[in-house]
Amino acid sequence: MRLRTTLVVLSALTGLFVTPVAAQAVPCAVTDAMTKASQNWLTNGPDLAANNWSNANYHVGNLALVRTTGISNHKTWPWVKANKFLLPLDAEHPFAPDAQSSGEAYLDVSYFHPEPEVLQPLRDNLRAQVASGKFYWKSPDALNMSLPSMTRIALADKDQAMLDYAHRSFRVLKARSFNEFTGLWSFHTQTNGWAVQGLAKAILWLPADSPARADYARSLKRTAATLKHFQRPDGFWNSSLIAGRGIESASTAMITYAIAAGINAGVLDSATYLPVVQKGWAALTGKALQADGKFGYVQARGSHKPSSAADTAGFAVGSYLIAGQQVAKLTPGC
Repeated sequence: MRLRTTLVVLSALTGLFVTPVAAQAVPCAVTDAMTKASQNWLTNGPDLAANNWSNANYHVGNLALVRTTGISNHKTWPWVKANKFLLPLDAEHPFAPDAQSSGEAYLDVSYFHPEPEVLQPLRDNLRAQVASGKFYWKSPDALNMSLPSMTRIALADKDQAMLDYAHRSFRVLKARSFNEFTGLWSFHTQTNGWAVQGLAKAILWLPADSPARADYARSLKRTAATLKHFQRPDGFWNSSLIAGRGIESASTAMITYAIAAGINAGVLDSATYLPVVQKGWAALTGKALQADGKFGYVQARGSHKPSSAADTAGFAVGSYLIAGQQVAKLTPGC
């Protein structure tokens, strides 16, 4: 299959294996809050060594902090090396999206450590999935766990077949899970958060004239328009869009990230959505982020139990950090 010109050009300009440019430290309230949350998790978070989707989501956020501030805490590379660059695969489900989420952290760390072995297990797994010709995304969570890694490997390797497979996987999942009338993937807020977070990540990487990017952007816009109306006056989203059940910081962070990224990518209108982002970030930083840096009010993934100030998780801290990276770009002085 012949590669589209835009894919070749983008890969040449923004491939994974580029020489890192020294970043400058950026003092601002946004990055101060990000640093506080990350340091608390690294000091107090449980099971930090595990190679799993939650820690992977944290480390994606940690490297967003590093790239935003220019200051490394030297935590993600040791985690990646300890994993031996492997995905936490289940032999019975070798293409499960959750396991592939570790690959996104490996992709981000490869900016600083472009050794080929860092990404080889991820490449092998994704290529085998494409070769299978089957579709494995059963839940909108997959749009965050798998779509970003598949998109970025496809771009880096000029692999149009993989890019097309990712887009088809999205279309299959959307036909099964997305409600065109409501614009929602679920009435569970965190499920929508996972979906829009993953779509926004892919949109940021794809070229402006990519058909897949246009399709992802249409879905992001549709869901953002609905979620905007469900945002609480205090800036949070409830854990359930129809039943309330109290504030939920993980989904609030995911949605805030996705909408901010959509603005930065030019697919969401700033005048309409910047107030949504600002309210979301203010809620997260003013209440979910506590005095000691603990990021609370996190509902466990897939749970319907109301959250409390004591409830936290690595994946939620990671989403808060990537939200901060996008908010910083929209904040004068950062």
